[in-house]
Amino acid sequence: MKKILLALVALTMFASGCAKKQEHTKLVFAFVPKLLDNPVFQVAWQGAQAAAAELGNGMIEVQRFAPVKSDAVEQAQIIESLIEKKVDGIAVSVNDADALIGAIDKAVDAGIPVVTFDSDAPKSKRFAYYGTANAPSGRLMGEYLVKSMGPKGKIGILMGTPGAPNLEERKAGILEYLKDYPGITVAATEYCYDDVNKGVSGMEAVMQAHPDLTGWVLPGAWALFTPPPGPFASKKPGQLTVVSIDALPEELEYVRQGYVQVLFGQKLFGWGYESIRMLKEYKEGKKASGIIDSGTDMITKENVEAYAEKWKTGKF
Repeated sequence: MKKILLALVALTMFASGCAKKQEHTKLVFAFVPKLLDNPVFQVAWQGAQAAAAELGNGMIEVQRFAPVKSDAVEQAQIIESLIEKKVDGIAVSVNDADALIGAIDKAVDAGIPVVTFDSDAPKSKRFAYYGTANAPSGRLMGEYLVKSMGPKGKIGILMGTPGAPNLEERKAGILEYLKDYPGITVAATEYCYDDVNKGVSGMEAVMQAHPDLTGWVLPGAWALFTPPPGPFASKKPGQLTVVSIDALPEELEYVRQGYVQVLFGQKLFGWGYESIRMLKEYKEGKKASGIIDSGTDMITKENVEAYAEKWKTGKF
């Protein structure tokens, strides 16, 4: 009987050890977008889940944590809580580069690797960024505004939350390009705080205040996340020149109907997929570093249907 009891104890300890080993082996990565209520981050979340399923062989779990609204303080608190949870890695799109440095660095110092996507914190200890090269994309948006509108006009710029590094970099790129076109003036810069309704109403208010407005540049596309005419109810298609970032299915209809001339589609699925891939490889000792430019796709009336097919197949 004594031998049987000893054998049972040994078996229990062995099973417990195996369970702990298995628990330790499974990687838990946190996916932290700027906020929950934004369709671009839903696509990125799908990418993160796909990476976990395809690359993890059942040994990667991705959990999503996000502020309800775009809030850097709340996002920093989320990262602090993830340090307490001892997750294996964090992928984050930062609301404010400077405000998130402390939390990101604290996570890295605790042994938790951090990668940024969409919106970077370059002065932090994050090991890599995956997403759009924002300043060059801003210059490209300025270039196509001029090509479509001409060298003279009055424009508005739609932004999200003040301080968001990706949007500020795009805006800087736009303004840098437009320096060579003194005939183009910026009538208003509207901040919608990453809220679709505020984006629509803000653009409407600007157009009411400036009836001679000739164009819009949208470093953030919230106002186009609602069906056409959206903010352009008082305008005829083609009356304004509009260049915007992102190319979600609902935005493509603006191109079809002529309200928007150019969209620049970001690699939204890749935000999630590549972030999880890099975290996995980091844990395996393969350390990617620096800025990885995902590039963008340019969508006009000529290729909008071909791009729409990509959404159906998921091949971006």
